[in-house]
This record gives sequence, C-alpha cells and structure tokens, in this order.
Amino acid sequence: MIFVSAGLAVLAFILAFRALGVVPAGRGAMGIVREAGKTVGNKSLSDEEKERAVQAAAKRMFGATWSILWRITATLAAPMLLVWLISALGGPGVEEVTLFLLRIDVLIGLTVFGVALSFLSRLMPEKTSDYSALDKALHRVAFATPHVQLAAAGVEDTMFRARIEAVAEKPPVFIASLPRAGTTVVLNAMAEAPGVATHLYRDMPFVMAPMLWAQLSAGFSRDATLKERAHGDGLKIGYDSPEAFEEVIWRAFYRDKFKGDRLPVWTPKDMDDEAQEFFRAHFRKIVALRCNGEGHYVSKNNGNVARLTLLPKMFPGCKMVVPLRDPAEHAASLYRQHENFLKQHAEDPFTRRYMRDIGHLEFGALHRPIDFEGFGDLTKGLTPAQPDYWLAYWIAANRHIATLKDTVHIVTHARLETDGAAEIEAICREIGLDPAGADFASHFKPVKRRADTGQFDSALLEQAKSIYADLAD
Repeated sequence: MIFVSAGLAVLAFILAFRALGVVPAGRGAMGIVREAGKTVGNKSLSDEEKERAVQAAAKRMFGATWSILWRITATLAAPMLLVWLISALGGPGVEEVTLFLLRIDVLIGLTVFGVALSFLSRLMPEKTSDYSALDKALHRVAFATPHVQLAAAGVEDTMFRARIEAVAEKPPVFIASLPRAGTTVVLNAMAEAPGVATHLYRDMPFVMAPMLWAQLSAGFSRDATLKERAHGDGLKIGYDSPEAFEEVIWRAFYRDKFKGDRLPVWTPKDMDDEAQEFFRAHFRKIVALRCNGEGHYVSKNNGNVARLTLLPKMFPGCKMVVPLRDPAEHAASLYRQHENFLKQHAEDPFTRRYMRDIGHLEFGALHRPIDFEGFGDLTKGLTPAQPDYWLAYWIAANRHIATLKDTVHIVTHARLETDGAAEIEAICREIGLDPAGADFASHFKPVKRRADTGQFDSALLEQAKSIYADLAD
C-alpha cells in the first residue's frame, strides 16, 4: 500500500506543479531580472531614469517572489494533503510515506524517471502515437495495479462525500451490443439530452476517481478539438466526447473473469455486493460531475452484452438498449476493424496497452471473444482472419440476445439511419427524461453498404438473417 500512496503523492506533486505554473512564474521572475540588467546597461538613459526603472523592477520582483513562494508551497501541500487523506482512510501514515520517498534509492529512481520523461518529451515533441510522454507516464501510474485506482476512489469518497450523497439515485441506462452495431452513435445522441451523465475521454486515466481527477487536472485541461477516432469510421471525438470506461471497474472487481482466452457470459449468480456498492457510488459521481447532481447515468459498454442477465439484478429498474445491425454489414465491419487494429497494435505498443487497460478486448492482438453458447461449435475451424468467423460470432451473440428479447430495448441500425431522433426520444421518455429540444437528428445519417455477401458461407448467412428478422420484428 505504501507504493500506491507514494505513487499518488508523486503524481499529485507533478499535477500541482504543472497546474500552478511554477515554471512560468520562475521564468517571469528571471525576465524581470534580465530587463533590469538591460536598463542599467543602457547608455541612452540618465542615472535618474535608471534608478526609477530599477526601483520599479524591484517592486515587480517582490511580487514575483511571493508568487513563486505560494505556488511552491501549494505544490508541496498537494501531495501531503493527499497522503493525509489516504492515512485517514487507513493507509500508511504521512511520516511513513515521507521517509519512504526520502530513501536514497527512491530519490535516485524518481530522478532517473524525471530525466527520462523530460528527455522523451523533447525527443518526441509531437508523438509517435496520439499520446504524449506525459500521457503515457500518467497512464502507467494509473493502471499499474487496480489498487491505485481504488485508493484514488477512496480519497475521492472522502473529499466529495457531501456532493456524492446529494445525488438522487436513478436507474442507469446501459447501451450494449457487439461492437460496430451502433452503440457509440446511440450514446453520442443520448448525451445531447439534459440530465444525461456519461464518462468522457477527459476522465482518463483515473476513470475510477472522476471527481478527484477533474479537480487535479483542472489547471491544464485540454481543449475539445475533434478528430477522427482510431476506427477510421468517420466518427469524430474530442476530450469532451462520451466514451466507454466502466469496463475498468468490472476488471477491478472480477479479475478472474478476464484470465482466459475467451470471456464468459455472466449470470445473476455473479452478483457481488461490494462491486454493486462501488458502481452505484460511481454512477452518482458521474451524475454529480456532469449534471450537477440531477440526472441519469448512461453507459455504452460492449462488454455488457455478456451481462444482460446480471445487470437487472445488480441495478434494479435499469434500462438496457441493444442496437441491432444487418448481419452481413455488421460482420464485415467487425472483420475490417479487427484487421485495422491488428495493424495499429503492431505499430504502436502503447495503443495496445491503452486498449487492454480500459478493457477494449474486441479486436486486433487483444481479441478475446465472449463465449456465448454455441460459439465454439460455430467457429470450429475458423479464425478471426476469416469473415465467416465474425458472422458466426454475430450469430452466437444475437441468439443469446434473442433469449432476452422481452427484457431489452432493441433498436435496429436501419431504424437509426432513417429516424434515429425518434428512437432516442422514445428511450428518453421511457426513463423519464425530457429531450427538451435536443438535436438528436444530427447524429444519424445513412451508412454506405460495404459488405460483399459473397465472402460469407451461404448457410451461415441464412441463419443470421433468420435471427435478425426475429429480433427486428
């Protein structure tokens, strides 16, 4: 535990150092000194003029000195306060953590780390990927072990207890299906409605402590410039775009479920009181952060398609929305994305690590399918390098969904293309949300058909079409 406390203390120091602008303040002071020196050496000025200029510089320097001092004091106080809070929650004491950080081997290690990080930042001023050296360092700290995130969440519980407890608990909404079904566009549209609270990209990397991270990172929050996401599908994202991060929590509380080559289908027997309590508090935190305490938590998590029988037991009254896409188009899209991410994972190891840590195990080198009933038989002799594998996966997943048809809200991809706004408005009203003129329609447009049905086994395709017809009815 002392490693977690020390790591969080170092992180708090780094964040406070950047957020409070210690370096810019120091540079400002040096600028005053240089300016005064130039004034004294300026032969065109009289002695009286030089004296007035130096006096003015001295006053400015006095203010700059105090500015530096309070920034340094606050920077040092930030990690100490964090360690004190962790200690109050039963963690290592302040003295114990301080002595650990003052050990010669720890000091050397931190120095080497800092120098290496600075060197890498300059060596790669832009990037070899979409992540800077600092992004990568923070990510590695946050995901070094689940205990780091859990400890941060514990600190957050104490710091923001009043705000969290003031949030009225409302049934959450879970958007789930196989990836490429339309879950992202449904989430993005729903996020337009007042009273909808979701995770955002800027919640990374401390997704299990979103309120604490928002506070710590406020001084250097990034702008919300949009760019096309890694899928290359035309959807643009920014730091304020909704995203799926709650799989991090499932992995923290159910680590044994993620050890095999295939992921299991969950059942009500997997109910865990500790996980339920954490999730419910976490949902309230997101609502407090995004909706000022009044709203519904909305989640898009493709992994939840394996938890459709567990979610109602864990979160009574929840709404489960399952987008449904034409099997040939869907399977072809899955196959393309698998090939896309195989390439990305090979070219950028950090992208692979990032996706692994947040639980995106759908594609590429990380692909671990959900072991729906009959999946093994359907894919016998097939590999992810074959389009039929993904069509078989679609069949297994949607046969499972068909057994739960009466408990989920199915919305077809075709319907979203033609009248998506009406579908989202209907979902909002079902959970008691007033759409209030939200612009849902701008999120939906016809998608060009790209699937070559000839690449699929005809018997598999007919089976898939039959399942689709039943679900879409």
